[in-house]
Amino acid sequence: MLPKAVLFDYGMTLCTEPPINRDRGAELLLRHAAANPHHVTPKVLLDQLDRVHGGLGYFVGEESRRDPDVLYQQAMEENFCAVLRYTLERLDLVLDVPLQRAEVLYWDACSPGSPAPGVQAVLSRLDSLKIPYGVVSNMCFAGDTLERRLFSCLPQANFQFILASSEYAFRKPHRMLFEMALHKLGLSAGQDVWFCGDHPVCDVEGAAGVGLRPFWVRLYNDFDRLTPPRVPCTRIAAWPEFLKILEEQAPEI
Repeated sequence: MLPKAVLFDYGMTLCTEPPINRDRGAELLLRHAAANPHHVTPKVLLDQLDRVHGGLGYFVGEESRRDPDVLYQQAMEENFCAVLRYTLERLDLVLDVPLQRAEVLYWDACSPGSPAPGVQAVLSRLDSLKIPYGVVSNMCFAGDTLERRLFSCLPQANFQFILASSEYAFRKPHRMLFEMALHKLGLSAGQDVWFCGDHPVCDVEGAAGVGLRPFWVRLYNDFDRLTPPRVPCTRIAAWPEFLKILEEQAPEI
């Protein structure tokens, strides 16, 4: 049976990104400094950002940044614009661009996005089948920033909505973020809604916990590198595999 709707994660699902380069992001922000009375360097800027992250209970330093338990077990999401505002004002830095534009510039410099191979064919097929789809992403950046990134990578997509956790308080795997997505779809758990994402806990276990059918998407086919989800799921190593499953459910014309 075809799904009534499909929900997607953003990172390493709809889009791919190279490893984050925070130095490049900090350097770009400082190039937009209209005032830098203390001659703040990229290292000082990043250290202050980490200090604010730490004050909020999020990752601090490179070791905790590599520990998924530090980040993925947080129920509440941070807001990068608020973190950046505090950091800039604490360092007496003034930028020549608005705060949300600075957020976009920072993310694009740190980790530019590209469409995942084959995903546009999946979205186009969902459109032809009249199956609605949306995005549910753990994202510290603003919803508008995420929307800009998605439509830059996938300009033909017809997302019903794009949920960034930064604007809805909760992070996956908390059920309330999934419940908001179901509410926006006008559906309830168990109504044949599929969820596609790369993280075994946030995406797979979180989706299963509210009655969605989870698809574990690992576009580099590195399933063996990770602890598998503790719930049944369908593994997808490339988007044509998902498209094949979708076609098997489609009625013959």
